[in-house]
Amino acid sequence: MNRSLLSLALTTMFFGCAEPNMNTATPPEPDPMGKPSTVALMGHDGTYVSCELGLEGENKAILVSRATAPGDWEKFTMWEKPDGKVSLQAANGKFVCSDEFKEGLFIADRDQAGDWESFVIVPQEGGKVALQCHNGSYVTADHGLTEIRRGALFGNRTEVHEWELFTLIKDTLPATPAIQ
Repeated sequence: MNRSLLSLALTTMFFGCAEPNMNTATPPEPDPMGKPSTVALMGHDGTYVSCELGLEGENKAILVSRATAPGDWEKFTMWEKPDGKVSLQAANGKFVCSDEFKEGLFIADRDQAGDWESFVIVPQEGGKVALQCHNGSYVTADHGLTEIRRGALFGNRTEVHEWELFTLIKDTLPATPAIQ
């Protein structure tokens, strides 16, 4: 073996076995979606928030608070983002949005979680929470509406009162695969 090949082999062996300098490693970037958990939301009247997947047209995938027990449509994946906000992913695999073009109607029809699909959880008395939308409005379960939209969620209230209070129930239900 010639001298230059031997030197190269020894150098490779020596440096190849060295431990990396742990102080210079770059930490991994945080996942922009954050940490997921399975949640249910209970409205002020004890009903659960559902993503209404059985409806058609403009009412398909709206969120309403009127289920008496949590089932598949009442389970959401809540993504806790690094910025402190959360996004909700419904049983259909879509993200929940407060759609300003529909008076703030909550609907699960978005493929990605941007500003309109991000919310701040605002703690309230008695373990309740309010959800604040990207525009500063609060989410309400409007029980003054009739028929299909009774209990529909809207992100259009300026203050927190009874209809804007929710109980966030975390990790009590097994996650289910997205329903298409």
